[in-house]
Amino acid sequence: MSENLLQTEDKYSAVYFGFAPNRWHVTDDEKSCVLSVNGEYNYSKLLELYNAIEVDRRETIALAVTGKKEFALSDGELTQIKQDTADTLARLRAVTQKINSAFDFLPMGDSRAYISPMNTASVFFSPGEGILNFLYADFDSAYNECLNRTKKDLPDETSLDISLLTEKEKKFYYYLALTETQKRFKPLIEASLFTAEFPPILLHCSKQELTDYYQYLKKMQNNLLHLIEATFDENFCDGFFNRLTHKTRFAGYCRKQGLPTEQKRTIVHSISIIDAEYQIENVLDGYIESDFDLDIKMAAASEVSPSVQNNLDKLGFTMPEMISLSAMQADEYETCICESIEQQIEFELIQLLKSDIGMRKCKRCGKYFIMKGNYDTNYCDRIAEGETRNCQDLAAQENYKRKMADNAAIPLYQKYYKRYAARVRVRQIKEPDFKKWKYQAMTKRDECSNGKITLAEFEAWLEGSFPNRKKKE
Repeated sequence: MSENLLQTEDKYSAVYFGFAPNRWHVTDDEKSCVLSVNGEYNYSKLLELYNAIEVDRRETIALAVTGKKEFALSDGELTQIKQDTADTLARLRAVTQKINSAFDFLPMGDSRAYISPMNTASVFFSPGEGILNFLYADFDSAYNECLNRTKKDLPDETSLDISLLTEKEKKFYYYLALTETQKRFKPLIEASLFTAEFPPILLHCSKQELTDYYQYLKKMQNNLLHLIEATFDENFCDGFFNRLTHKTRFAGYCRKQGLPTEQKRTIVHSISIIDAEYQIENVLDGYIESDFDLDIKMAAASEVSPSVQNNLDKLGFTMPEMISLSAMQADEYETCICESIEQQIEFELIQLLKSDIGMRKCKRCGKYFIMKGNYDTNYCDRIAEGETRNCQDLAAQENYKRKMADNAAIPLYQKYYKRYAARVRVRQIKEPDFKKWKYQAMTKRDECSNGKITLAEFEAWLEGSFPNRKKKE
């Protein structure tokens, strides 16, 4: 039996190389999934390790990974990194808007330099939308764009024996490999939300490593598509399984394919005031606007006596901490440790099945979309590439045009409407008479469309509505 539903092995993500995993949970109302990225993907932690290692050792490691003895960032490089981070977040927001999701990136206004733009971000999205974002990511175009970025100045293998490195040296090695991978292969890494949130490490940034990672993503996509078809598609096996629940279809498919139906999770239970502290910090720093209730709480908490303030200072409490403790309630929640893209997809898929949320293939673009509540539609509200409106709006317009083309009564009505409207303008027909005729003509048009009168009868009625006036001799 395969170890995971997607029948793949994650040997690429930074978590695999010892970086902290992400966390995943569902909001209390179960309307949103939240994936929170760990905060290790930043240059400050890399530089801490760099300065903690002996000079000759760090030079050896840096040379093996980057081709240079020293690792340093100039002011210009730092500025460019910050700009790249902002650009990446803007692109990912644009992607999420296209797939109709409640994605939200936090924190806002953070100007520090990150190796990964998703560092410390918490992303909120409707169950299933993260899966679809990955399923329809264009890894092909991104891979082709990355091919000319593979290393040409270094061999695929180096003489450095990783097994002989200390733990600090090994982590430094992986940090440098992460920065190189992110720099060279950004298009592929940022082609989907999940690849950005679980950044890969390709130790040598070689063409073979790039190709292997690309094929790993494509295999995941392909296996995910088969799983979705078997679990949700109404046309699967000519609709034979439509009478079964999605859970039953999922269990049956997993059994026949040798896939696991049991997912083990590591759950962390937390009681914390940190979220309240972050909220207050963001208000004080001007990143987000406060609200009236919070303004009152903050004002009340700020009016403390000098003796209390002195004691708080001795304890090392900051103003945001003091306000959060005195004005806000601690949060209690559970999160799941999430170590890979495979695990994230499994968590989200199980949430869909638990909540009995279905998917359907759009009859216009052919892509799956999430069925919401009791709203029954055959078209998604996703905006396709090159379009400005979603499939629902476009399908409605196209259906109307087809109806117009197939219904001979409509163009006939329009012909006489234009004729008589022109006679109104030259005052051959009075405005009140035309309005009365318009209502009667629309009724007759609908009767003709519904087969109650023939097209010939409708045309005869239209022709006789306002006979032409006889010319004076």
